[in-house]
Amino acid sequence: MFDTCVLGIDPGVARCGLAVLERHDRRTTLRWATTVQTPAGDDAAARLLVLAEATRTAIRTYRPEAVAVERVAWNRNQVSALQVARATGVLMLVAAEAGLVVGEYAPSQVKSAVTGAGNASKAQVLDALRRLHGLHDVPNAPDAADAVAVALTHLVGAPLRAAAVRAGAR
Repeated sequence: MFDTCVLGIDPGVARCGLAVLERHDRRTTLRWATTVQTPAGDDAAARLLVLAEATRTAIRTYRPEAVAVERVAWNRNQVSALQVARATGVLMLVAAEAGLVVGEYAPSQVKSAVTGAGNASKAQVLDALRRLHGLHDVPNAPDAADAVAVALTHLVGAPLRAAAVRAGAR
């Protein structure tokens, strides 16, 4: 009926968070989470290749039904935002090659879905993942924890998206 296994991605070039969440009978389980680090001395294309390969491996291993990506926040550092946008594009392409639907979520959407507040701090998001959502094994690494939050955001919205599809079919 709706997605039950999601690969969450917190994109970045130096560090990229990846996490797989599953939901069965209203119970969400963290299957896997990691931070992929790329070699700082490598050129941009080589670093993007590392991210693509790690994402392909995660898709092959965990077989998610969808991919959820945190949308780039265009802040004052436009060079950094451009690098993250490149990484996001590569990761979305990998998901599309695997035939997966990709959902994009703004940082405030993720924070709101996880904590109820769109301006929550990273510490509040981590605490909510563990205490409110029962995901006690969420890693402390910020990128991996953010990937868990992005995947949870997609899972939380899945029933609503399914209902909207059903309503549109009428």
